[in-house]
Amino acid sequence: MNLLLSVVFGLSVFTWAVSAQRIDTHFHALPPAYLDALAAAGGDPSGYPTPEWSLDAAIKSMNLIGTHLAILSVSSPGVSIAGIGEVARKLARTLNENLGAYASMREYRDRIGFFGALTDFQDVNGTLAELDFLYKEQKLCNGVIIFTSYGGKLPGHPDFAPIWARLEKYKALIFLHPSVMDVEPRLIGPGIPQPIVDYPLATTRAATDLVMTGTLRDCPSIDIILSHAGGTIPYVGSRAINALGVPSIAQIAKVDLLQAKKDFARFYYDIALSTSAAQLDGLLDFAAPGKILFGSDFPYAPQYGIDVILLDYNNYVKTNARGAQVAPEVLRRNAVKLLNKKSQGKIYV
Repeated sequence: MNLLLSVVFGLSVFTWAVSAQRIDTHFHALPPAYLDALAAAGGDPSGYPTPEWSLDAAIKSMNLIGTHLAILSVSSPGVSIAGIGEVARKLARTLNENLGAYASMREYRDRIGFFGALTDFQDVNGTLAELDFLYKEQKLCNGVIIFTSYGGKLPGHPDFAPIWARLEKYKALIFLHPSVMDVEPRLIGPGIPQPIVDYPLATTRAATDLVMTGTLRDCPSIDIILSHAGGTIPYVGSRAINALGVPSIAQIAKVDLLQAKKDFARFYYDIALSTSAAQLDGLLDFAAPGKILFGSDFPYAPQYGIDVILLDYNNYVKTNARGAQVAPEVLRRNAVKLLNKKSQGKIYV
């Protein structure tokens, strides 16, 4: 049934999808070294099953939905699965060399980009060293992926200030991806994996933290993509902003109400697994159409799941009064503009 759905979907939207030539900024890779590190640690701590992955399968999925360019990234827990220290630093370097090799293959070099992997932010010097490798030596990445917390600290924690200073130096494009939340109970109900409900909340907390700590304001040259339509940011972002009208909250925040509003407006949003009318309407209520990007979440979202999500998206574009604001050509144009703004030499058209 899943195969049949994929075939029917592919035939029905083939012409529409291919003409769009999507750019997918939420598209994962699981190189062998990462799979080995996950296995050594006992699996993904989020409780979500680890999917099979190959570059050929990735290209096949791209072809099925008309994606021309995918920006690969290693999903959470990322390099943190190896802890902090030399082993983790070697894993980060290996992953970046793998991703760079994929992006440089002759047959795929116009179809594959990547967000570089970094060590756990608690290893400040290791993270700085890997940033220097990515931007001064390798010079291939489209940006870097970071996660919503490290060792119980949100990304705007003062301990991580040197990392943000280096990201600002390189005017980096940052893909902020959710990671495991340290909550009790760890899993919902009978064992629902954290990515289902908790990951959107993790994104909300991290994005709000970056604004309220003044981290985003201190880094005017960076750009940040929030996963999954920003989690619940489109629905509670105004609540966070307006809270700065409360004197006791305004006194402890590093930004005022008007600054927070401007800083929240800087975020980009991918629509991976976030294409219902309620989600897209909410996103357009909060964010400018020029800040919205396409994402599929391959391979954590299986192909039949991606197909169903795209059916929702296609229906929204065709039938909603604001559908044209997130049409495929609009999302592609947004991605081209952003990738070229952050390019290390490659030009996208």
